[in-house]
Amino acid sequence: MLKILCFKAANNLYGIETHHVKEIYRNPEITEIPLAPPTVAGMINLRGQVVTLLDFEKLLGCPTAGQKNHCIVLKKEPAESDLIALLVQKAIDVIDVDETICEVPPPYLENQYGKTIQCIAKLEQALLIIIDKEKLF
Repeated sequence: MLKILCFKAANNLYGIETHHVKEIYRNPEITEIPLAPPTVAGMINLRGQVVTLLDFEKLLGCPTAGQKNHCIVLKKEPAESDLIALLVQKAIDVIDVDETICEVPPPYLENQYGKTIQCIAKLEQALLIIIDKEKLF
């Protein structure tokens, strides 16, 4: 059983395993960084700690859709030097996903986008694209 934080981005339903998530930050005050790559939405101050904020849609090369009001702060791994957060349309909920309803991405998605997908879960109402944090950056 996978414990997944679901979120909306590019009008799709995405998820990331909760053990990668430190917290969700709503309506962040974003400081833009001049000349930063397009995937960098800016920086946020998280209780005195500077966090790099990446635009999830731009990171995946998806068309930008709608206002982005939530950021998902990811846990820092021992080899990582900085905290990173993903700017998304909306964090929705944490759900349990049975691995039997998950499939690997189809072979024609072996591009950069497809490599970020851990699996695709077939929920009753929608497909849930579960992202592999290790392959996201």
